[in-house]
Amino acid sequence: MKRIRTWLLMGTPVLIILISAGMAGGWALTDTVIEATSDRAFCTVCHSMEPFAQAYDQDSHGGRNPGGVAAACVDCHLPHTGPVRYLAAKVHTGLHDGWAQVLSLFKEPDWVGNLDRRADYVYDSGCLRCHARLRDATSDDPTAAFAHQTYFQQGSNMHCVTCHAHVGHKDLLSVLTTDAEAALAAPAGAQQAGR
Repeated sequence: MKRIRTWLLMGTPVLIILISAGMAGGWALTDTVIEATSDRAFCTVCHSMEPFAQAYDQDSHGGRNPGGVAAACVDCHLPHTGPVRYLAAKVHTGLHDGWAQVLSLFKEPDWVGNLDRRADYVYDSGCLRCHARLRDATSDDPTAAFAHQTYFQQGSNMHCVTCHAHVGHKDLLSVLTTDAEAALAAPAGAQQAGR
């Protein structure tokens, strides 16, 4: 009996240390993966994201911010309402986008048509992390003041992208349209070159 108690007294701290080290290592690995898959460099590995990267580079939320502050892709395109929801959305979005990339080999997505559903891809919780004082902000522009007051009213179905349609991606529609026109012209040019 004394021997069992000795093993328990010695083994319990060792077990606690091993479990703690495993949890810390697991969290460090998770955090590393989250960070490595959250920025422009990772998100533009897929060729279909290139127009979005071009527009992002020209936007004040991206590469053209005079203060040098830039929003990462996940700052806008994942919910920031809690770590569980964030991680679940990150996994879901990653799997969805990976599968969509495979399918785009057969049929390119209708990016212009999908702009009508932008509220499904941009989360207000991300906007409000940086623009946290917007509720109490004053504005010299009566239209902006009214829109923000309306947004914060209970029961409002407005989203940030209701008014800020292309926030984060300057002139996105023109980039997508130019990109689509170039893609349509390429096969014709390739056919003529083959004649």
